[in-house]
Amino acid sequence: MVGVGAMVGAGIFVLCGVAMNVSGPGAILAFALNGVVTFITAFAFAELAAVFPEAGGAYVYAKKVFPIDAAFGVGWVLWFAYVVACALYSLGFASFAAYTIHKLAPGFDLPALFPVVAAVGGAGVSAVILATRGAGAGNLISVAKVVAFLILIGLGIAALGESTKSVTDSFDPFLPFGFTGVLSAMGFTFIALEGYEIIAAVSEDVKDPERNVPRAMFLSIGITLVVYMGLLFVILTVGGPENGSDAWQDLGTRGEMAVAVAAKRFGGGFGEWVVVVAGLLATFSALSATLLAASRISFAMARDRALPRRLSRLKGDTPVSALYLSTGLVALIVIVTGDVGIAGAAASLVFLVLFALANAAGLLVRMRVGPGRGFRAPLYPLLPIAGITCCLGLAFFQAFEVPEASLVVCAWLMLGCGLYLTKLRHSARTVSARSETFDADLIRLRGRAPLVLVPIANPESAEPLVYLGQALAAPGVGRVLALGVAEFDPARPDSGEDAYKSVEAAMRMAVRAASKLGRPFEGVVRLASNAPQVIVQTAAERRPETILFGMSNMDAEGGTDFLEGVIQGTRCDVVVLNAPMGWSLNSVSTVLVPVATGASPHNPLRARVLGMLMRERNCAVRLLQVVGDDGDDKEARRGLLRHADDLGLPDSSCLMVRSSDPAGTIIDQSQTADLVVLGLGNSHGRRRLIGDFAREVVGGAACPVVAIAQVRQRH
Repeated sequence: MVGVGAMVGAGIFVLCGVAMNVSGPGAILAFALNGVVTFITAFAFAELAAVFPEAGGAYVYAKKVFPIDAAFGVGWVLWFAYVVACALYSLGFASFAAYTIHKLAPGFDLPALFPVVAAVGGAGVSAVILATRGAGAGNLISVAKVVAFLILIGLGIAALGESTKSVTDSFDPFLPFGFTGVLSAMGFTFIALEGYEIIAAVSEDVKDPERNVPRAMFLSIGITLVVYMGLLFVILTVGGPENGSDAWQDLGTRGEMAVAVAAKRFGGGFGEWVVVVAGLLATFSALSATLLAASRISFAMARDRALPRRLSRLKGDTPVSALYLSTGLVALIVIVTGDVGIAGAAASLVFLVLFALANAAGLLVRMRVGPGRGFRAPLYPLLPIAGITCCLGLAFFQAFEVPEASLVVCAWLMLGCGLYLTKLRHSARTVSARSETFDADLIRLRGRAPLVLVPIANPESAEPLVYLGQALAAPGVGRVLALGVAEFDPARPDSGEDAYKSVEAAMRMAVRAASKLGRPFEGVVRLASNAPQVIVQTAAERRPETILFGMSNMDAEGGTDFLEGVIQGTRCDVVVLNAPMGWSLNSVSTVLVPVATGASPHNPLRARVLGMLMRERNCAVRLLQVVGDDGDDKEARRGLLRHADDLGLPDSSCLMVRSSDPAGTIIDQSQTADLVVLGLGNSHGRRRLIGDFAREVVGGAACPVVAIAQVRQRH
């Protein structure tokens, strides 16, 4: 019923006249070809929905197979597409409301603003119903409008038996504007078959989604095509004017009232009122179903911090904040444009691109993890490739055919990019990194096999470094490469052998540690005169995501020169373990994490490290924020709670201390912790990563310190 509610009626009522105007009788072919493209894409949606039964639909699939930055773009545009579709349906609802009033009170002149007021009012009423009654509120309406359509088709078939004009005459010429007109009609009307994917967007609320979601999608498309093709057939054959001219020529100028005019001709006053009632029901139920999907998309994005977090708040099971914001955007579009043609073209263009991405996502999921246990699309990979080709080809044609629609979409994309880069990026990447830590399949789905490079020199530090490196590498997906550098003096020919013996002992300890963990081991020993240069060279060859160092003299100023050179030379994320010999990850139960006010470039890497510690050791994490004497307590507290929220920590994990000595406060708090996770400086520019503050904390901390610096940006 969700799919039927979104699909049946609204598109053909609002866009039937537009399609006939550009393609003539070929409009029926345009709808049929759109049905083929829709069925192809539905296989991808059905398989993805069975594998990922979560709220959010295409955005969720993009989030699974693309990095979060790209997934934001998909979700942002998909949200806009649903909002524009809602605007289209609300404008259609307003047209039928005006037509109804005109028929009931012929002498009454409606105010000029009535269409806008009715469209906005319809969206508002729909939002209130959804907020109070939930997703099932429109089921009765969906059934009623399907019955109304069947009555219309029955009236048309009855009139066809009495018509003196043959069917062949009604379709001659079939393509008065050539096949180009059919392509134009396909672009304008593709949105008429949009709606089945809303089932995927609400699949989190569906029982037995692996079985029911695919069935619901194909049934929705089948019901819609039967209704559309039947109605178009009778309209084109018996819906013409009495003067004998072709139906498409007259109805093509009638806009969203084309179906009502045709029904009056072959069904009399009864047929006209059936269309009016069906039109009101169809546009309103499609508006409700699509508005529900728009709110679910924005809710899912807010849950991932790709939209402001307040949109993720629920009232019962309904994301009320997201629902009302989506309704407000619908009202804004209606007030600013009020143009059905441009709204339909823009929405169709966006859905074509998004459906191409859905096919691509299905293709990538099969390539990276194989077929799921639920529904499997046939004819792999031919079917998704055909879907990508058809959707993108039609989208390009639509973009050039209706440039205004392209401009609207581009403007929305620019707005989204600005919002994301300035307000949302750090939190979204942090939540994404945390998700990867607890779900190794997510890393595999995104096509990554992260490598942790661990330079090892001291046999006594080899075991804890391998343990920590294996923990940082995602189990079953990531890999650890131990690097031993035998540093020799070129002036002494025998120094290389002595250096190798030391490295050999360290590598032997590393092998032992990997064996205890039952994890594969890969090691490389390189003989060189310059250890930092070799580490940089190895990083360039192997391209690790993270380099893990073990250093016991990080608090000494000279001891950081080595690190600074390697960090700037490799541009990899860096994790530095400063711990005494014999330290073990098994000794960690409480972790202290100092955080600064506002967003930090280290937040995603911090989320990975903390997620690893909680996954491996189930550690208790305490966030510490030191507020200066002139700091704002309320603002600092809000920022600290946002940090905790992004990291998946409870509010009780937050500790705020007012002090003019941040380093001293961290050192004092470290006495009750087993490990401190400290963010280093910003890698951008020429400022040193490891400054006096970091050295003071490392040197004075009462427990080991893991210092992190996120240099590599995973988009």
